[in-house]
Order: sequence, then structure tokens, then C-alpha cells
Amino acid sequence: MRRHLTAWLAVVVAALVALSPLAAQTTPPAAPRAPQTAAPSKAATPKPAARPAPAPRAQAPAAAPQRLSPPPAPDRDSALTLARTALAEGRAEQGIAILRDTAQRYSSVLALLELARVHTRQRDFPAALDTLKRAQSLAPNAEDVLSGFAQVSLAAGAYTPGAVALQNLTRLCPTVAQYHYLLGVALMQVGDMVAAVESLTEADRLEPNKALTLIALGLAYNSRKMFAEAKPLLLRGLELEPDSIDGVAALAESEEGLGELDQAGRLAQRALARDPRHANANLVMGLVLMQRQQFDAARGAFEKTIAAQPNLPKAYYQLSLAYARLGDEANAQKQVVLYREAQKRMEDRVNEMRAETGMSGQGGMGK
Repeated sequence: MRRHLTAWLAVVVAALVALSPLAAQTTPPAAPRAPQTAAPSKAATPKPAARPAPAPRAQAPAAAPQRLSPPPAPDRDSALTLARTALAEGRAEQGIAILRDTAQRYSSVLALLELARVHTRQRDFPAALDTLKRAQSLAPNAEDVLSGFAQVSLAAGAYTPGAVALQNLTRLCPTVAQYHYLLGVALMQVGDMVAAVESLTEADRLEPNKALTLIALGLAYNSRKMFAEAKPLLLRGLELEPDSIDGVAALAESEEGLGELDQAGRLAQRALARDPRHANANLVMGLVLMQRQQFDAARGAFEKTIAAQPNLPKAYYQLSLAYARLGDEANAQKQVVLYREAQKRMEDRVNEMRAETGMSGQGGMGK
């Protein structure tokens, strides 16, 4: 179930940027004053005896262009202070220039982390990842560096490198629930649901009763058709966060899988009333309509699912069934081809993830 998590993942990504060590900001001290040159004393100025005729005045030279950054600070900490002050005062280009110079001059991991934070806030994820890779080369096992790289990777959709960093973090910091949770998120996005369940279960054990963890775990169980296991997790998640559209849609999926069509339909409609384009809610509504033999309406629901999440294999497969029930064999076969292509892409991602992380499982998404 690779991409049932549209709005839910957007919430996760926003939380990553807000909660990441890269987002931590200290209040910068006041900017140091530039030393002022004392004015020449009037007493020291000799009085001219006679004033000669004025010579032609030479034209004043053009003003030198303003420096983007001040002269190099005497040490790393002073340079970081100047950069933070510039950033706090809205002089982003100057702050970035100082951080780059400091990182180069002092081989400073801290300057690189500060620079990656700026790029992340600007949502320039490629620049942030490149900066964090440089930090990794200097401090490959530093928790802040690994955590920043993992979280920015997830925000950028680079799930495999993010999972590798998170796997290292779960080994270095096995009692930190957030790292197990984020590893589970990365595995879900790739499609390895067995491994995702293991990571999310550990996150829930370390830090129980977190709504995002419970909803993600419910979604992972749904994808494995373990609807009875998913339902209580989703109910608890919605107790903690009743406004979660993704939680409501996931619970609708569990109810549909357990054969509770009326309840599934009501929950799907509840989610769609708040977000008519919600991928999972439309998928569940389509499944309910198929069982009610309302094939044309089901086709429309599956088409909305694909419009919202074009990489979701299950939606293509169900749309092919809807076309077949409507007697449109040409379009049914077309959707079967698209389903196989989407399934192949997902399997390739899972295999790549397993090769990089050494994880194994029977993940993926059924029909």
C-alpha cells in the first residue's frame, strides 16, 4: 500500500521540518559592533600659513561594491554568531555565505548543519541533502547529522537513503521511538509493509499512544489484509486525534475488509466530506460501490484515487475490474497493463531498499 498516506505524510513531513535538529534555532547574540576609527584631533592639525590657489579637484573614485559577507571572523564561533545574526535579521544571502565560508575554513560540521537547516526551511531539499552529505563525510556517526539527513531525505521523497540513515540511528539510539517510527514511514512509502510493521510496533512499544504511530501501523496492517489487527489501533488513534482524515479513511478500509460495508461507506463519506480528493477514502468508496454493483460510480471513485495517487497499484487493478463489469474490455486491459507497471515499480523500490538496508520481508501490496 505504497501511497495511501497523502495528507498524512504531508503532516509527517511538516513535523520533520519542525522537529528536526536542523530546525532548532538559538537566539543569536547582538551583532558585534565594527570598531570605529577615532577622528583626528583638532589640536594635532597644523594651521596653514597661507592658502594656495585651489588645484583642479580630482574626481572621487567610485564606491567599492558592498561585500556580501563581513571580513572573516577570528574563530568559528564568532563566524557562526555573525551568520545567525544575519539570518535572524533577514539577510539570508549573507548568512548563507558566512556559513559556507565557515564550513570550508574550519571544516565545521556545525556550520554545515546550520546551512542545511536554512536550505530545509527554504524547501531546497537537494541543496540541504548535498550539505548534509558533506557533514556526513566529516562526522559519519554523529546523531544530529544522521537524523538531519534521514528526515530531509524523507521530506524530499528519497526513501531508500533515508531508511539507511534511520537504520543506523535505530542501532545507535535503540530507545528513541522517533527513529523507529520514521523508519517505518520510509518502509511504508516504498512498499515493504512487513518490515514497516516491525519498526512501527517497536516505536509504539517505546512511546505508546502516539496518534501518528497508531494510524501508520493501522495502515500497514490494512495493506497486509490484517484488518482485525488494524481496527483497534485506528480506533485508538482516532480517540487521540479525532480530526485525522487519514485515520478515518484507514478505519473505513478496515471496516470494508471486515465486511462492514455500511460502516465503511459512512466513514469514507465522512472523510470525503472534508477532502473530496482523498485517495484512500475514494478507494474505499469504490470498493463499497463495487460490492453494491454500482460499477459506474465505482469507476469514478477509482479514477479519483488514481488522479490523487498515480503510483498506487491497487487502484489500477480495481479500475480494471470496474471497466470489465461495465463491458469495456479495452479499457479494462489498459488498466491491467498500468497495474502491472505500477506493481513492478513498487517491487523494484522494495528490492532496492532491501539491498541497501539488508532487511527482508514479504512486503508489497496485494490486489
